[in-house]
Amino acid sequence: MGSALARQLAKSHEVIIGSRDPAKAREAAKGIRGARGTDYQTASKEADSAVVSLPYSAIGALGGLSGALAGKLVVSVVNPLKFEDGLLHDSMEKGSAAQELARALPKSRVVTAFNNVPARFFTKDEVMAMDILVAAPSKEVFEEAAKLVRSIPNLRPLYAGPLTEAETVERMTALVLNLANLNGTGVLTTRFVSAGG
Repeated sequence: MGSALARQLAKSHEVIIGSRDPAKAREAAKGIRGARGTDYQTASKEADSAVVSLPYSAIGALGGLSGALAGKLVVSVVNPLKFEDGLLHDSMEKGSAAQELARALPKSRVVTAFNNVPARFFTKDEVMAMDILVAAPSKEVFEEAAKLVRSIPNLRPLYAGPLTEAETVERMTALVLNLANLNGTGVLTTRFVSAGG
């Protein structure tokens, strides 16, 4: 998901891919025009905002980036999923990965977004119309994240409420993936239709 999202964001932003292994980051950046790769610390220091797309188990290790990411928007794309009895489930009994990330990065403005979009939707040149659910600590921070979402054409950011609602947003990911698998539809994502008036 990180590489697919970076490919779309690189069309209108300078993208820096960070990794524990800078060689892997540089390799990932090779296929994305305008992107470059480096280590986590350098990427965090140089970025205006950050998108965190990594396994849930690695969130704790990001506490060391707290200083470098202080005062910055940090978008969590982390989904704490587990596979059990033929279905995907949220692996957290309570709370969300985004809230955990916010605790690890107390001086950052942490939101959750892009969680319900499988990477395949971002691999095509033109992204189809989708709704991106954003849970944020305030409406002002949502607006900041929404600007980043809108920088990818055809994406509509929807305010899902405070960061506590990240739990609901993350749990929807399991639902979306299970619906696709159980119904043989191929990959699905979120789009909400208004009746108007």
